[in-house]
Amino acid sequence: MSRRADETESAFWADTADDTVAARRYRTLVNAVDDGIYQLDAAGRFVAVNDHLLEITGYAREDLLGEHASSVLADDDFDRITTRVDESVTNGDRPNETVELTVRTAGGETCSCEVRASPLVDDGTVRGSVGVVREFDDSNRTARRLEERDRQLARTQRRFEAIFNDPNILVGLLEPDGTVLDINGTAMEYIDADLEDVTGEPFWETPWWGEDETVQPNVKEWTERAAAGEYVEFEADLTRPNGDQYTLSGVFRPVTNDDGEVVSIIVSDRDITERKRRERSLRDAKAQLEAATEAGAVGTWEWQIPENQMTVGTLFARKFGIDPDEARSGVPLERFIDSIHEDDRDRVVTQIENVVESGDEYEAEYRVWNADDELRWVIARGHVEYDDDDGTPVTFPGALTDITDRKRAEIEVKAHRRQLETLFQVLPVGAVVADADGSLIRANATAKEIWGGNVFDAESVAEYEKYSAVWAESGESVGPEDWTMSQVLQGEAVTDPNIYEISTFDDERRIIMEHGMPVRDEHGEVSRAVVTLTDITERRESQRKLEETVAKLEESNERLEQFAYAASHDLQEPLRMVTSYLQLLEDRYGDAFDEDGEEFLEFAVDGAERMHDMIDALLEYSRIETQGDSFEPVELDGVVDDVIDDLQLQIEETAAEITVDELPVVDGDASQLRQVFQNLLDNALTYHGDDPPRVHVDVDRRGEMWLLSVWDDGIGIDPDDQERVFSVFDRLHSRDEYDGTGIGLALCQRIVERHGGDIWVQSESGEGATFAFTLPDATE
Repeated sequence: MSRRADETESAFWADTADDTVAARRYRTLVNAVDDGIYQLDAAGRFVAVNDHLLEITGYAREDLLGEHASSVLADDDFDRITTRVDESVTNGDRPNETVELTVRTAGGETCSCEVRASPLVDDGTVRGSVGVVREFDDSNRTARRLEERDRQLARTQRRFEAIFNDPNILVGLLEPDGTVLDINGTAMEYIDADLEDVTGEPFWETPWWGEDETVQPNVKEWTERAAAGEYVEFEADLTRPNGDQYTLSGVFRPVTNDDGEVVSIIVSDRDITERKRRERSLRDAKAQLEAATEAGAVGTWEWQIPENQMTVGTLFARKFGIDPDEARSGVPLERFIDSIHEDDRDRVVTQIENVVESGDEYEAEYRVWNADDELRWVIARGHVEYDDDDGTPVTFPGALTDITDRKRAEIEVKAHRRQLETLFQVLPVGAVVADADGSLIRANATAKEIWGGNVFDAESVAEYEKYSAVWAESGESVGPEDWTMSQVLQGEAVTDPNIYEISTFDDERRIIMEHGMPVRDEHGEVSRAVVTLTDITERRESQRKLEETVAKLEESNERLEQFAYAASHDLQEPLRMVTSYLQLLEDRYGDAFDEDGEEFLEFAVDGAERMHDMIDALLEYSRIETQGDSFEPVELDGVVDDVIDDLQLQIEETAAEITVDELPVVDGDASQLRQVFQNLLDNALTYHGDDPPRVHVDVDRRGEMWLLSVWDDGIGIDPDDQERVFSVFDRLHSRDEYDGTGIGLALCQRIVERHGGDIWVQSESGEGATFAFTLPDATE
């Protein structure tokens, strides 16, 4: 062995130590004990040994000092001692257990020893270890083992008693076949029975398990598995005698003898009802938190600055397109920086660097690409935590919120505002905005053009006096409180326009029309007022001219109607005279006419009669507007029934079939509407083919109007002739084919138009016809 005693012997009992009286006495004591004592440095070298250790090993002190302990121990023995010392340092406990090992002596022999080693710690640093070595033979070892076994049995007995009597644990001792041997008091409190009532009973039939057919078979199975040597964990939901629900969680633990045979079973369990309740509450709270987190799009992070490791939550990781499992373990900050939009990246990096240096609160708003390659807006907030000793940045925790929806809304609002601003400026009407106090704050170009300049600088309603105007209808002067803006500021919505005649600032006279609406805040108070103004000067002039034209037309129509009436009335007298004299000719001189004369006379009489019919029809046509009755609710079912009654003879002659749907009540002139149906049904019966005519009247709703239709399967009307049928005296057929004056449909058209409706025909030649017309509902 090498000799390094001079270098290493600096132990607290070494000869080179301070040779005080106390030290000498301590060294004497160490050398006097019957156990070997040693001290090792941190490298495992001997730095001090007592005399008895020298006797055990056979080495001189100078031979051991400075040598590694493995020189007298097997390598694995030295490792075992080192491991025990390290565990003592880690756990902070005092070693009580010994380590058996073999010592190699200087003479090449071996001896069995036990060692108890302890670490030497100075200012938190392990400086080495000290140990006590005791030599023993086989008899000592056996006695020691027996003593140790007795101690272990005693400890086991104390532990079992402590567990058995623990007021928080339910314990039962069973035979391997499940027969109850003993139950502790805590368990007995859960049932309405005494110990002797359950002792000797199969455990699965005891009251703890109740009458539940699903639990008892499980208990029996658990017992059998434990009897087979299995450690069985269980959890069961049970009911106390008073009806309270509770949950037990525990084990069936087999107890074996030295031969490994199961000699008994210990059942130990705890009432975890409260824990389960807390777990449920915790799950609920966690679910609510996760839901709130997801709903609020919130993620968390913590950046370990020295290690450059970012650990983040699942939502945060997904926002940055990073695998959540990987991010939960920690990834470099640069991985997250790379996901930031390139236009925002440098700014965010600069903000992070500034916050780490300054310690200010961190807040940044930027865009990131997520795992779906979708661009999302986020806002990040956090702060830097520093080391208390040297002030270096340690961690940077924070939270991230997805604000994509908000940003999109903001962007949309900005775009909407730009659009509104553009619209405000290009509106073809003027627009003026005022604050709640009446001060005018905005006006578009059209408003300025109407008023002759940028004159909207009034700061209150009182200053509206500068705007000169009169009411267009009355000519009365308009005061500040009469302006539309004043009314709107009072909360009034001006939808029926105010019409003013204004004197503009460029000395023009204009007529304007104003509407206005208040803008209210969240409390319902008027915060602003918006007024639109339209220059209707030209419109009013056009309206005036139009009214004059309408008046002239109405006067002209009235004169025409009077003329038509007078003409038709005045023509009746000479026509009657012609008819009378023709009749006299026929009566007195009929025998004197030859065949041609009689034919000529017949033509003259027929022409006079047709002229009479046409004059009557024209007279009726001219009286549609002037001689009609006032409108009132009319039940069309009754009107059509009356018409069918009047046409009954014609219906029978033609063997016609007429069907009518249930008809509505309309607003109109009953006699005129009867005339419409009379003409349409008469036409349907007249203009039919070879087969008996079929006619149907139905109705449909069209907004505020009723759509009525009269369909027939007659000869139809060529599409090119459909407009002609509504012309006065315009006939599509000769009188030899069909009778009539040619004014019936024209009368229908004028009556329908008087009622505010329209009439038209849909037909093809030879395929029947449908005459449709609209009439107003009586309830509208």
